[in-house]
Amino acid sequence: MADVVIFGAGEGARIAARTFRDDGRHSVVAFTVDAAMLKSDTFEGRQVVPFDQVESLFPPSQVSMFVALGFRQMNSARAAKFTEAKAKGYTCVSYVDDGFKLPPETTIGENCFILAGQCIDRDVAIGDNVTIWSGCHIGDRSVIGNDVWLSSHVCLNGDVVVEDRCFLASNCTISPGVRLAPRSFIGANALITRNTTPGAVHTVPPTPAQPMESDRFMAMLRMT
Repeated sequence: MADVVIFGAGEGARIAARTFRDDGRHSVVAFTVDAAMLKSDTFEGRQVVPFDQVESLFPPSQVSMFVALGFRQMNSARAAKFTEAKAKGYTCVSYVDDGFKLPPETTIGENCFILAGQCIDRDVAIGDNVTIWSGCHIGDRSVIGNDVWLSSHVCLNGDVVVEDRCFLASNCTISPGVRLAPRSFIGANALITRNTTPGAVHTVPPTPAQPMESDRFMAMLRMT
């Protein structure tokens, strides 16, 4: 069992800590945040220490780290803190739910958080600092770069390349052979059939409300 310090003291850190605890392969010994964000000296029953002091209190020779930040600023906040943790000498652990079987040739970098229910096909490569929420499909020979976020139920068909710092929202589908350029924002339910450009935004409109109340609508359904 590896001892881990988690960077963060918000909801992402809470989820990571509980996931590590339930999994049993990592023991969370402390949390760390930037000194300006230090609101309390404890979180989830563990000590919280300033990030500028963490290596003296929890040396990288003795513990690993996990950066539990979200996708703010197109993942750049998480990317920056991961880089700082590596500069301090820390190895950053990855969590992969063991409820699904990974093909043996799958490669996964550091500081990844891959939750349950994935379908990961053959010859897939996943970079550093990648979050893959539950229930995604990653097709054969797909490549996911660094600092990427996949929300639940993303579908990457075969030979897809997701470059650094992309964000993919729930239920989007990427067609075979498509390359998502760096910092592409792919909205919920979007279908991407061609390569994107750096910093592109692809969204679809939300489902409009019907001009009637739900009771009347249900009555109309019963009549038909």
